[in-house]
Amino acid sequence: MISVRRYIFDIHPDNFSTMVMENSRRGPVMVYFWSPRAGPCMRLLPRLVRLADEFGGRFLLTLLNTDEHQDFARDKGVISIPTVRIYHRDRLAENVRGAYSKRVFEDIIVKYLPPGTERTRIEAARAYEQDALDESLQLLVSTAKANPDDFRLRLDQAKLLVRQGRHEQALEILEQLPNEAFEDPEVDLLCSHLRFIVTAHRAPSLESLRNLVASNASDFHARFQLSARLIMEDDYASAIQHLLQLVRADTPYKEQAYKGIL
Repeated sequence: MISVRRYIFDIHPDNFSTMVMENSRRGPVMVYFWSPRAGPCMRLLPRLVRLADEFGGRFLLTLLNTDEHQDFARDKGVISIPTVRIYHRDRLAENVRGAYSKRVFEDIIVKYLPPGTERTRIEAARAYEQDALDESLQLLVSTAKANPDDFRLRLDQAKLLVRQGRHEQALEILEQLPNEAFEDPEVDLLCSHLRFIVTAHRAPSLESLRNLVASNASDFHARFQLSARLIMEDDYASAIQHLLQLVRADTPYKEQAYKGIL
């Protein structure tokens, strides 16, 4: 497997019908016909993976190795690689030959998504790439207000704030997301990281925290603060020792400490 993400899969002739055609009835499926021996294929692959990550499962990316399934690819009419196809509503909707930029495939896939927020997310990303940070953030903020059920807009907003060093605001946004949003590993991981960063920024000095923990081993708040400060100092070995003690203890910091160890 190229990826363990839930929206990127290797496919083969036996599961093509299920993975591609059946799934295309629920949303667009991108099929990438590629070879690990072809340079253009290897250059395009990370662009498509990044695109799938940015869309967070709004389309399915499937990968078919033509070296392993040459006859099948030929039967499908694939005459050159790389070839990217979009299947939508049980039919072939797009056929693109060549290793084009991520933007080209971005503009293609958005045509087959439900109308709404995807175009705004793309415009915000492009504004960010052009260093128009305020414009990018404003696009996300205004669209998120109009589409409160699309938690990925809030996630994008938080990620942009992180890039600007505005960690507390980013954490506040994530903590207001509904519980089901945290089923997405990206949301859960970013929120966990931000809690450590914000805790470290708010914490007393390392010396003060070490003294607090030394004088009272049950001061779990100080121990959590100490572990966060140690992580920010890149002293992971010491931080893990304190996090392990929080995991073993039945404290409110247990779950967060466990995530810090992972």
